Amino acid sequence: MIRLLALGAALATLTVSSFTQQLQRDDIFAAMEAELQRSMQQLSLGDLARPYYIEYILNMRRATTAHAVLGTIEDIDSGTRATITVRVRVGGQKFDNTNFFDVSLGFFGSSDDEESFKNRLIPFELSADVLRRELWLATDACYKQAVEIYAKKESTLKNRLRRDTTWDFFLMPTGGERVDVSPSPQIRIDELRQRVEGLSSIFRSYPAIYQSRVGMEVIPKETFFVNSEGRRMHKTESTVGIEVVATTQADDGMPLAQTYAVYATTMDHLPSVDSLERAIRSVAQRLSMQRTAPIIEPYSGPVLFEGRAAGGMIGQFFAPNLIAQRPPLSEGGFSTNDRSMAFQNKIGARVLPEFLTVRDRPSMTHHGSQSVCGGYSIDDEATPAQDVLLVENGYLRTLLSSRIPTKRINASNGHLRGGGTMFSVLDISSQDRKHALGTAELKKRLLKLVRDRDLPYGIIVRTTIDQNLLFTGIIRQLGSDLPVSQGEGKIGLLEAYRIYPDGREELIRGVEAAGVSAASFKDIIAVSKTQTAHSFLAPSIVPSFISGGSAYVLSSVISPDLLFEDLEIRPLEGDMPKPPVLSNPR
Repeated sequence: MIRLLALGAALATLTVSSFTQQLQRDDIFAAMEAELQRSMQQLSLGDLARPYYIEYILNMRRATTAHAVLGTIEDIDSGTRATITVRVRVGGQKFDNTNFFDVSLGFFGSSDDEESFKNRLIPFELSADVLRRELWLATDACYKQAVEIYAKKESTLKNRLRRDTTWDFFLMPTGGERVDVSPSPQIRIDELRQRVEGLSSIFRSYPAIYQSRVGMEVIPKETFFVNSEGRRMHKTESTVGIEVVATTQADDGMPLAQTYAVYATTMDHLPSVDSLERAIRSVAQRLSMQRTAPIIEPYSGPVLFEGRAAGGMIGQFFAPNLIAQRPPLSEGGFSTNDRSMAFQNKIGARVLPEFLTVRDRPSMTHHGSQSVCGGYSIDDEATPAQDVLLVENGYLRTLLSSRIPTKRINASNGHLRGGGTMFSVLDISSQDRKHALGTAELKKRLLKLVRDRDLPYGIIVRTTIDQNLLFTGIIRQLGSDLPVSQGEGKIGLLEAYRIYPDGREELIRGVEAAGVSAASFKDIIAVSKTQTAHSFLAPSIVPSFISGGSAYVLSSVISPDLLFEDLEIRPLEGDMPKPPVLSNPR
């Protein structure tokens, strides 16, 4: 018993500190560069194409997470993880093995690909010999797959007249080192425990809520990068997040959910405990009220998205199209996948109302007194991050890019993150006094549209469903019972209200916005004077199974409230599960 008590005391004082590893920074770079040079000089397979470019990425992270239910700890975990990713290009800049999607390799792997080379798990405590061995095995596998894809790509194009002769890659001048390193965040395990226990205990006072869960995570990450151009990069990043998911059922069986999430780079940048408690009580009260809230008939008319809901709409439907992409070739010809590619040929065209301007600002760390996430100084290709003017007075000026060229974009502006090009801190603003209104004026404008169209009410949305929390939290609690919005152009609305001509608001439930696309944003007719910062885990634009990167990337949208002239709001339909036979025992 004494030993167990001593072990418990030790765990309670454990801290998340800087990475402990046998190799020092210079030793890591020396091992990576030695193996890279050996591969560039000696790697060959008969008469097949040889590498002209190789890059190595070593990621080391120590994640500490805690989850609690109704004031009781569900799990606490503190683990380390080290991975390497190898990228090999064979052929030349004009034509290489990339920008080609082979279905069999993409989903099933090559018959020669016995070793992993994307996010390959390796021992966390490294020696030079271990690191070089892992890089050797990963490089061998990556090279074998590269020459196989190269041969298939050559074969596919032999009988085709190519109209798009855009190069596959651009080499950069030799050499250069970039460093962005800061101390790893420190936090006591018992502090995490107390925080999630205290926040989750709030739901004890709400017996109408069937399930709830509060999670907190601290994830420091360290990255080493080298490539065959002689470039190297060393950077550290950290993510601190609190996620809350709560679910219940209405009397007619409809599953209902509410979420809350906040992210920062350090504990100090999170909201105060009092603010977090108020936010969670608001979630609990709203979910309890929704059990008896009305449902609506299909609606088409003006819709006002306020606060985080405006950021959620932009993050899901507009921002992904600001990424420079090129459809990969396939054995059947050019890919028909047009996901998030609405703006590839729109540079110079109007994509927003003329009173809105959009910038991506990776240099931005705060919006007023509020911390924003997604900022960085060096991207994953060791390229300095650039602030980019994307949309000026409604007209698209350029796209966010990496080193993969497209027809219109031939240079990187430093936006490769998590394995693919991504937005970071998207800032949407308006200086037009006619269209940037105060909160009260914006509602008056909404109600005028309602009267002009002889509608019984308008719609205000304050929370949209978050894709990350949907799959990691809501579905975990509700499973297949949840009537998830299906198909393109749809988004679930967790907090929506009917607003009547007299200004009265009424909470509704079980609705989704439908028919939303990038083109819908041209129909915004007014915005608020003030902006709201919305930080979230954004789904990667390039799927992680293709890029070998992350499924979600921390980003922010700073946006005013958005008044759409016309959107379709539909009730969620389908069979609903029966409510529990007995009442909650609490």
